[in-house]
Amino acid sequence: MYNRRLKWSPIAGLLLALGLTGCNSDDVKTNSDFSAVDPTQPVSDWRLVWSDEFDNGYIDPNKWTFEVDCLGGGNNEQQCYTDSPDNAFVEDNMLHIVALPAEDDARQPYTSARLNSKNKADFRYGRIEVRAKLPAGQGAWPAVWMMPTDSVYGGWPRSGEIDIVEAVNLGTLDEEGNPETRVFGTLHYGRVWPDNSESGKSYTLPNGVNPADEFNTYAIEWQEGEIRWYVNDFLYQTQQQSRVRTNSRGEVVGLRHRGWFAELFNQVTGEQEVVYSAAPFDQKFHLIMNLAVGGNWHKTGLT
Repeated sequence: MYNRRLKWSPIAGLLLALGLTGCNSDDVKTNSDFSAVDPTQPVSDWRLVWSDEFDNGYIDPNKWTFEVDCLGGGNNEQQCYTDSPDNAFVEDNMLHIVALPAEDDARQPYTSARLNSKNKADFRYGRIEVRAKLPAGQGAWPAVWMMPTDSVYGGWPRSGEIDIVEAVNLGTLDEEGNPETRVFGTLHYGRVWPDNSESGKSYTLPNGVNPADEFNTYAIEWQEGEIRWYVNDFLYQTQQQSRVRTNSRGEVVGLRHRGWFAELFNQVTGEQEVVYSAAPFDQKFHLIMNLAVGGNWHKTGLT
């Protein structure tokens, strides 16, 4: 029997920059000088515009929507997402997401929960952070991530995906007896599957600490053309948009930085073309929190 538990602390929330001129549904205007960012320190001049402390004893329907399906997340995952209080509930000022064995005749062998903030809390740029204790065990796949609210550049992955933190199989041992302790931050973008692109990096907590053993704070700082990933305010990854290199005549001759890119439809030529700009990560995205079970990711099979 499997019992996967994912806990979110009272500090879970979203922070956006100083100079905000509207509520969370508006674009962010900031007076932060990002050209002067110290890469060893998080940006400090943020103004809190939205948060969920999970201190009201229930999952707020004005902030979160339950996704209910048995589709396997597009990754052959083995859970049905439900809106049952057995799979997601607030206790001791923490959100708990729990994967449980399903009934014998169920469509999938497990039940779990997936919550999103679409059309309730949508954001373009800012600092997003969550404090979480992640679940351990073979096949446990927790994630805090973001998807575009309006897929203006097309279906996945053309309109992008931002993975703030993911982990898989925490605490299980590899062939050499070493425990799995990595967390991952990833971007998905580019051409339609199976020619899609992704880029990211893993991070291991110091001193052999496992993310399943204690709470840690995971964050991104997202500005136009750049996204930075932090664990406990330690910067472990920076990604930027691709930038072109031109000759003396202003003609594009290559890339001076290879980062993310978008494939957009050219209405004049009627063809798809690669564009090197802040797209697709220049639109509003919403938050998703879920616990998947099994799936296609490396060694997520259950034993």
